[in-house]
Amino acid sequence: MVVLTTLASAGDLNGQGVLDNKVSLDVMDMEVKTILLEIEKQVPVNFTYRSKLINATRKVSMQVSDARLSEVLDDLFTPSVEFVVVDKEIVLRPAPKTAKRSAPDYIPEIIVSGRIIDENNSPVPGVNILEKGTTNGTTSDVDGRYTLAVQDGNSQLVISFIGYTTQEIVVGTQTVINVQLAPDVVNLSEIVVIGYGTQKRSSVTGAVASVDAKEIAALPVPGVESALQGRIPGVSITNNGSPGTPPIVRIRGIGSITGNSDPLYVVDGFPINQSGGMSTSGVTMGGAPPTNLNSFDTKDIESVEVLKDAAASAIYGSRAANGVVIITTKQGSKDKKMHIDVDSYYGAQTAWKLLDLLNTQEYLRYGTDLVTNAGNALPTRFSNMNDPIYPGASQTYAQTNTDWQDAMFRTAPITQTQVSLSNANEVTKLFTSAGYFKQDGILLGTSFERYSFRLNSESKLSKVFTFGENFNVSYTKTANEIGTSSSATGGNRPQIQHIVHQVPYMPIYDPTLPGGYRAADASDGSDPENPVRNALMDQSKTDLVKFFGTAYIEASITPWLKYKFSAGGDFTTTRTFNDFPIYNDGFRARNTHNLADNRGHFFSPLLSNQITIDKTFGKNVVNLIAVAERQDFKNNFTNSSSQQASNLVHVLRGGLNPSITDGGDTETTLLSYLARVNYEYDGKYLLSASFRRDGFSSFAPGHQWGNFPGVSVGWRISEEEFMKVVTQISELKLRASYGKLGANNIAPFAWQSGIFTSSNYPFNNTPTGGSYFNQLANKELGWETTTMTNYGIDLALWENRFTFSAEYYNRNVDNLLLQIPLAGSLGYAVNYLGNLGKMKNWGYEFVAGYSKATGGVHFNLSANIGITRNEVTDLYIPNSTISAGSNADYGPNNMTRTEAGHPIQGFYGWKTDGIFQNQAEIDAANALDGDASTKYQDNASPGDIRFKDLNNDGVINLLDQQYLGSYLPKFNYGLNFSANYNAFDLTLFVQGVQGNKVYNGTKVLTQGMLRLFGAEKEVLNAWRPDHTNTDIPRAVSGDPNQNTRASDRFVEDGSFLRIKNISIGYNVPSDVLRGFAHGSVRRLRIYVSSQNLVTLTKYSGYDPEIGTRNNTNLTSGIDYGQFPQPRTIMGGIQLGF
Repeated sequence: MVVLTTLASAGDLNGQGVLDNKVSLDVMDMEVKTILLEIEKQVPVNFTYRSKLINATRKVSMQVSDARLSEVLDDLFTPSVEFVVVDKEIVLRPAPKTAKRSAPDYIPEIIVSGRIIDENNSPVPGVNILEKGTTNGTTSDVDGRYTLAVQDGNSQLVISFIGYTTQEIVVGTQTVINVQLAPDVVNLSEIVVIGYGTQKRSSVTGAVASVDAKEIAALPVPGVESALQGRIPGVSITNNGSPGTPPIVRIRGIGSITGNSDPLYVVDGFPINQSGGMSTSGVTMGGAPPTNLNSFDTKDIESVEVLKDAAASAIYGSRAANGVVIITTKQGSKDKKMHIDVDSYYGAQTAWKLLDLLNTQEYLRYGTDLVTNAGNALPTRFSNMNDPIYPGASQTYAQTNTDWQDAMFRTAPITQTQVSLSNANEVTKLFTSAGYFKQDGILLGTSFERYSFRLNSESKLSKVFTFGENFNVSYTKTANEIGTSSSATGGNRPQIQHIVHQVPYMPIYDPTLPGGYRAADASDGSDPENPVRNALMDQSKTDLVKFFGTAYIEASITPWLKYKFSAGGDFTTTRTFNDFPIYNDGFRARNTHNLADNRGHFFSPLLSNQITIDKTFGKNVVNLIAVAERQDFKNNFTNSSSQQASNLVHVLRGGLNPSITDGGDTETTLLSYLARVNYEYDGKYLLSASFRRDGFSSFAPGHQWGNFPGVSVGWRISEEEFMKVVTQISELKLRASYGKLGANNIAPFAWQSGIFTSSNYPFNNTPTGGSYFNQLANKELGWETTTMTNYGIDLALWENRFTFSAEYYNRNVDNLLLQIPLAGSLGYAVNYLGNLGKMKNWGYEFVAGYSKATGGVHFNLSANIGITRNEVTDLYIPNSTISAGSNADYGPNNMTRTEAGHPIQGFYGWKTDGIFQNQAEIDAANALDGDASTKYQDNASPGDIRFKDLNNDGVINLLDQQYLGSYLPKFNYGLNFSANYNAFDLTLFVQGVQGNKVYNGTKVLTQGMLRLFGAEKEVLNAWRPDHTNTDIPRAVSGDPNQNTRASDRFVEDGSFLRIKNISIGYNVPSDVLRGFAHGSVRRLRIYVSSQNLVTLTKYSGYDPEIGTRNNTNLTSGIDYGQFPQPRTIMGGIQLGF
């Protein structure tokens, strides 16, 4: 199928003005489809047709001058093809032989009538309605209505329209048959946004994936990233914490070891600043907010395209190494009518899983074993359990059984409402919306709230000039998860750690203490924080205001030459205010009211000049763009703190020790020159080539410019003459591409030596302030560069009812930024930063879809799978490794290691080999090396874990660590099903990952048995002399054998399958709606929906979907106490006027 453009939404038949346009042609022996392209250049129309149905490859000769378009079309097609005009769309189709043209060869017995509507309940004119197996047919009128006489109840109606699936309906006893059309799963005429322009889906030669706006808007998430999860093969998305925290997005693997692997986001043509930057100089980016799309309402989004290969991404050059996500927001209504839409839902969220923790009696039994096995005395509380929980209380400790999970995990509301207005006429298009989103976290004390407003418009100032703008303003408020430190900056222990560690006999509240909360103290032999006090007393809130937009003016110099000037800006201001009041929980106390006020301002202006040439001559179609642009990034931040003597004072002024603790001001500039040519010959042979040259001020002079080329080719085999006989194949295309990309996510001054003044020097025995260089400069510091090859195939069968695409890619990353330790004698405080590594990613991607409409039921089924592999190929220093993940609360060792020849950040540690059952086994192990002075495992006792001796030297040490698995899955997958029957609709979306490992740090907390903390019930199965048939080691305080060292005991299968979304809706029929509000109600849909309804996994922690801790590199997949994804049940209404 060949489609020149998409008729997305039909409107009023008002086409006479279009048909009166004048056309001049002088062609000899030219194909019809090429003539139609030439007409599109002269007249503001778009033709929609199926090539085989209208014989578009037929060659004709024609010579006309200033002829009416209607006359030209009559000459081209009459009588075999008819045309229907809808706004500026002209639909070409075979002329049906209706009852008016030729009477059927039977006497009709049944007269059927009805109305045709689209997926939005709007009428569709010009739809073909044909009695199957006959020439008897008709078309729908301007209101979507039709009437047709058929033979009998066995007759079948065939309903067809360009851009929608064909339906067959048995008449039976029906006399009124209303039909709702369902869009094609894959429409080759779909317009795809490819960066600095658009392209027909059929002409795309790179790896470009699209996601429909309806799929994005259906999920109750604050940002578009989460809505993309599982929908695109090769795109991995991991939710990463509390509400408002952006997820981790990776496109085709990992792009950097120590730098940023986030993709570039482009919203309405404006590239959004990427987070952070690689620096070891101690100079921070400060106020630059990380890339976070939570400021944008997902219901404003029209489409999302993901550029996955280097050829498609090369147009963005030095920022596209990790892929590009292009977001396009909505414009004016397509049917040139004013629409007012209200979209609102309300839901409740709960934790889908909780752990089985010890109750009071179980804890006392476990705690007794833990302490006595270490030879220590029991804490005094164990002997005084009948004491009241606080002076004057009637309840004792023995009677108290606090469920800390129940206290901290709540049923939390989530709601969103948006009101939007869209309109369009011959001169102006308009879309505006106002939205509100609020998500309370299922963890007490966390929430995210957003207010947003959008205004998009475009106006034709004259026949030459068009002016437009896209503007968004938003205000977000985030209540952050609280740490535990008594300082004004907070700590870094997650709340989960305190939930599982707090003892069950401890009450939450104590009215006799300042603050009113209680926690364990020295008499309990334990010291976890009270998580409820943390959540309700300590406050860390972030306010963010974003003004974001672009204005442009475009001049249509000729029908094939345009110039566009754009000016835009991203202004973001943030404030994080930490308010930690005075309290005393009986053990810990904060004696001053600690306050911290951290403010940042970020401004990024963008100026862009673009020339576009779009020309057709003969069978050649050429699109050429040339762009020159500049984008600046201006940053400043100030962090200040103070202490007050009263909890009633919430300002820094007048406090104790007020100070500015940090601050900075940075500015960088990106200059870019780029060009791209898209060439198409005869609709069969496709070529796209681009080149971008970027200059970035963060690099040293002489290394600030980089060149980034890309090229891709395609062959539409289905358009060859020899394929015309294979009518089952609608599309068959082969693609190949190559490109080079860069990564400029480096902090300002990273190549220079920072000068610090925080050092004192002794002169005459008196400390004197001084300065020092903290880092060895590297003027050769340059881009991390990525080269990628991509091969793909696209197949569509049976008029696109079945579609299939497959990709293979190979992505090589060179000049990786790495930190190299230097000898202390050199005098530098931090590591050397250089381009010193190599890495590669490769993989396969598959997408298949099937759609069918029959008997009033239409359904779409699609599935995708992405397979990605990773290997670090060179760290330049032989046998060098990069270790990470160490945290005293989660064991004594690093958990990950990066080394050449293995995937990035593999889990490393010891393998377990059972449990020592008696002293004789320990003695035998100690004798293996024949050296009486050494031990197999220091401090091992019966009941401790025995670890494997990898090198057989008879001693367990660092040399026995080995690879335990990768957090990278073997494959990601998604399954999407949607169906419509009459007024009802159903969607089901399943998402999952397979073959990845998770380091269960939460299990270290709950089963590590390090100290007297709360624990899971599994510790009751710990080894004892009378209970040896277990894989859980003995309970012993202090862990003398280091049973909690990094080992396969804590590495678990992280695979999961999750019903991500299921929704059932009811669309009130349009005939019913006409009786409301004088017919002004256009659409009313009521629905119920659930997210994360079912999760299937073997992982024993709260949730297998694990990100990173505080966005720290090389800690992905380590569960440091991440709380579970919420299960949401909600109901909503969509109302259109």
